[in-house]
Amino acid sequence: MARINIRFIGMWRVFLGVKAVTVEVGSIEEVRDYVENNYGDRYQHTLRSRGVKRMQSVWESSNILLNGRNIRQLNEPVLGDGDTIDLIPMVAGG
Repeated sequence: MARINIRFIGMWRVFLGVKAVTVEVGSIEEVRDYVENNYGDRYQHTLRSRGVKRMQSVWESSNILLNGRNIRQLNEPVLGDGDTIDLIPMVAGG
C-alpha cells in the first residue's frame, strides 16, 4: 500500500467539490475505484443538472498524471508513498 495524493485540477474542483485528498491504495486500479466510488455520483448529478443524459466516468473523462507523467504512456505504473495523481478534465477545442 502507498499513501498518495490525488489532486483534482481545473473544473473537477467545481464539479466534484474537492481540491485534493490523500489515500492509501495499492494500485492505479484502486485509485480509479476510489475516485469513481467517492465522486462518480456527484459528477453524474452535476452532468444531469446541466442537461447531460449520458453516463460518464470521472476517470475516463480525465487526463491522469502520475508524478507529472501520463499514466496511459506508462507500461505498468507503480505507486509509492508520496506520489501524486493529478486528474485533469479532458477538453476539446478548436
